[in-house]
Amino acid sequence: MHLNRIQIQIFEKLSSELNLEMEDYLFRFSKENISRTIKKLDDLTEKEADTWITKAYLKSLG
Repeated sequence: MHLNRIQIQIFEKLSSELNLEMEDYLFRFSKENISRTIKKLDDLTEKEADTWITKAYLKSLG
């Protein structure tokens, strides 16, 4: 299943906050967030995206 529009926007924001291209961001942080390495958004499931977004949010809280 493909990611929804909001998930895609969140990943765009997360990568831009670190001044990284989307592919670089995904490759660099995928292992940490979903326990496997990916290079493009199409490789993510909707559930994995939700998990990643939740982890990123919790990290942002400190």
